[in-house]
Amino acid sequence: MTSGWRSLAWAVPALAAAVCALVVAAACGFGALFAGAPSAAAATTGERPLVRFVQFDLGIGDAAAEWAERALADASRDGVDAIVFEVDTPGGLDTAMRRIVKAFIASPVPVVAWVAPRGARAASAGLFIVQAADVAAMAPETNIGSATPISLSPGGGGRDEEVLGRKVTNDAAAYVRALAESHGRNADLAERMVRRAVNVTAREARRRKLVDLLAGDRRELVAQLDGFALRGAKSGERLRLAGAMIERRTVPFRYRALDFLFDPNTLFVLLAIGILGLALELATPGVIVPGTVGAVSLLVALFGLSGLPPTAVGVLLLAVAAAMFAAEAVLQTHGALGVGGGVALAAAGFVLFDSDNGPTTSPALALAAAALAAAFFLFVASKAARARRAPARTGSEELVGALATVREPLAPWGQVFVQGALWRARSADGGPVDAGQQVVVRAVEGLTLVVEPRDG
Repeated sequence: MTSGWRSLAWAVPALAAAVCALVVAAACGFGALFAGAPSAAAATTGERPLVRFVQFDLGIGDAAAEWAERALADASRDGVDAIVFEVDTPGGLDTAMRRIVKAFIASPVPVVAWVAPRGARAASAGLFIVQAADVAAMAPETNIGSATPISLSPGGGGRDEEVLGRKVTNDAAAYVRALAESHGRNADLAERMVRRAVNVTAREARRRKLVDLLAGDRRELVAQLDGFALRGAKSGERLRLAGAMIERRTVPFRYRALDFLFDPNTLFVLLAIGILGLALELATPGVIVPGTVGAVSLLVALFGLSGLPPTAVGVLLLAVAAAMFAAEAVLQTHGALGVGGGVALAAAGFVLFDSDNGPTTSPALALAAAALAAAFFLFVASKAARARRAPARTGSEELVGALATVREPLAPWGQVFVQGALWRARSADGGPVDAGQQVVVRAVEGLTLVVEPRDG
């Protein structure tokens, strides 16, 4: 039974090992090897203006905020005439969104937020980022809006939570209104996107003056930007981009990896693997690999939780699941505690995260993790029950019934080879047995085996 558990144990950590390697590389900054490098034209532009396009198709979290701040700092250092963020985001955390907004406003380089390419969106926190830019633009076949804050706290509906929800919504509505008004855009429509989750297409956004420009490609956008009079923090400035050179930077690997890590589904998988890995180590002491990978997974998940804070209820449910799994591994309750741990794990997945835009674990993923955990412990329980019902056979008793080969003829004493070792043996009936003949062990008398020729 132990060998079967060990074989199963080696299969558990494969996914976690791959994820951990990816995250460690990102955290150590190896992403610089994969960063989108600026084109060589930047160093040879001469008197020609330079416009830098920056890929920005991330969820709004710490990784996106760090990438925006770095891109703005690089643009300022390189003397770029304008920086264009190609926005395509489903939204994200309020804290990260405000970091990006402040960075846009403080940037000495004119900032353009362009919802692109075709098919992109600027949802939820993306609306605020677009409104914070000096120039707001969209590509055809894109959309913007649906910025109502969402609360995912369990047991909602109480008066205190209702009041808190109104305060959060009012704060977000005032914030986006201030950003839109300062840039001469449609503040009423921006506010309705927060209060009523309104969402509009690029053409409607341009017609209703929520954005400044509508451009289908980079060249068209740069042509429209030339001569544009800025408002807001850079009021009075005018863009001069005639004949501008264009370069583009993609999101470096480091920020891609961190964006993947800060995803609720990734964090939940790491937490589940960590808990199950440690429980498996308790169930099969000495295997080492599950415990090691489980510990590493938990540490990486804790790092990720710094960018996506969990709810207190979610953390408590994870602790309950871990305790039940550990108890099942030690007490062997026929899978009862293991199934209970699976239920707690699924519940934790539903309520683990709570933020303004509502990122949470996929219900299907939470249920799948719970089902796998419960199935595993039921499998272990069935193996343990079968082992308990089997007759105890240890030491020399295991040799009874084994097939052996005569190495030294029995007359009636001699030697036989069985289970990788030579044994002194005698024939059960006292008759001779030739070398090379196969015999069956019928009894063990001290260090001597009693054997008889194999039938047939």
